[in-house]
Amino acid sequence: MDPAAVVSGFPGVEEFPGIPDCWRWSPAPGLDFAAALSADGQYLFQVNARDSYDEALVGAILAAAREDGSRALAGNVLLNTITGFRFPEREFDVVGVARPGVHRYHEVQLPELQQVTWAVFPGYACEFAAPDRYSLDDARESFIRVLTPANLDRGPVPFLKMRYDNTVTKGGTDGPDGVLAKPETLYREIKLLDGAPGSYVEFENFRGQVFRVDWDGAWVLSGDPERAEPHRVELEELLVFAEKRLRG
Repeated sequence: MDPAAVVSGFPGVEEFPGIPDCWRWSPAPGLDFAAALSADGQYLFQVNARDSYDEALVGAILAAAREDGSRALAGNVLLNTITGFRFPEREFDVVGVARPGVHRYHEVQLPELQQVTWAVFPGYACEFAAPDRYSLDDARESFIRVLTPANLDRGPVPFLKMRYDNTVTKGGTDGPDGVLAKPETLYREIKLLDGAPGSYVEFENFRGQVFRVDWDGAWVLSGDPERAEPHRVELEELLVFAEKRLRG
């Protein structure tokens, strides 16, 4: 499999300015793709952009992926990051990396190319848990539904795994592992604890820290590193605490 020969033959493909062995193509209006060979020429790093293409940003992402290719391609890691990434006037601080099977860029039309293509995209450290925290389903869910990597203008969507049960709404999760969710879901479920005795929300951030909120006539927070015992807390203070812990 020669990824350079395949990509350079795509309809309408152009050489990416300033980066050797790198190409750009647009399969449809508003969709812009770019890819660069790894240093050994065996793999491809690809950025997809939907209505948000920024040539300078894309070039910086691809350059970072090629420079730190050993990190990007490491082992069987499903979702990985290249740390230390910076770009002027943007707040991104990592490059996210998704292996084949997590992304499906070429899965249907070019399965051989799919197997040597790693998706790369700009991200934030708070969006990625330790690699061993992801099952394949979790990694796919995070990549496709939560991170939306083709939106190069997005803000951070912190990693969040939730377990919860509400005795009034009957909403909740099954099993001990919880589900990936967006922060808005956490904030909503915390609010819905009001007046639901025996209900709880437990949430885990990207650092693996776990916090729990129970309803006992008020919101009761456990896991606060500044308080040894569970304690009652007002809703607004609790929501600020949750947001802060998700981001840092």
